[in-house]
Amino acid sequence: MSNHPATAIPNAATHGSDLVATAQTAGQVAVVVLIVTIAVALYLLGCLIWPFGKCRRCKGVGKFKSPFGNAYRHCGRCDGSGLRVRVGRHVINHIRATHGAGTNSTSKGDRK
Repeated sequence: MSNHPATAIPNAATHGSDLVATAQTAGQVAVVVLIVTIAVALYLLGCLIWPFGKCRRCKGVGKFKSPFGNAYRHCGRCDGSGLRVRVGRHVINHIRATHGAGTNSTSKGDRK
């Protein structure tokens, strides 16, 4: 009698399946990264076109009604405009400022 099990799996079959699983996982990661990149690009494009959103405190109205009577007061967060700068627009403004600071360098040694 032999000591080998009746249903032995060859070594080539087990190692090949690891490569397929790794390739599938790498492909799935690439697809997810592509989708996230496209979503961020579309969001930043939207922030270029529409830089402002509704103020979250006053819901875009710009004022609050007094609990007693008909008096109104301006929203303190948006100063009564009802608008706020979107997060993506803050990112775009920061990138532009950083790029502008790097390209507009003036050195004191150039003066005559």
